Amino acid sequence: MAIYLKDPASSVDYSVDWSEWLSASESIASTTWSIDPSSASAPSLGVETTSDTTRSVFVSGGTLGERYRLNCRIQTDGGRTADRSLIIRIAER
Repeated sequence: MAIYLKDPASSVDYSVDWSEWLSASESIASTTWSIDPSSASAPSLGVETTSDTTRSVFVSGGTLGERYRLNCRIQTDGGRTADRSLIIRIAER
């Protein structure tokens, strides 16, 4: 699992490319983003952007020195569900 550094004052977009996982006849029907642990001091999830096979979300805030798991869950038009996660560590850069 990838670990990314993020400054607490920055707003950064993180992306998941699903192109290698999707079958040729399949498309993404829905996307859900979550952050764990979720608390008042956890990073905020902002604007989501999409392309055919990539899903992105802007993340802002977070508590200096903490680690968070950002998860992207998709459901396809074929009824399959998948999750991809990455770790965000909040650090001054």
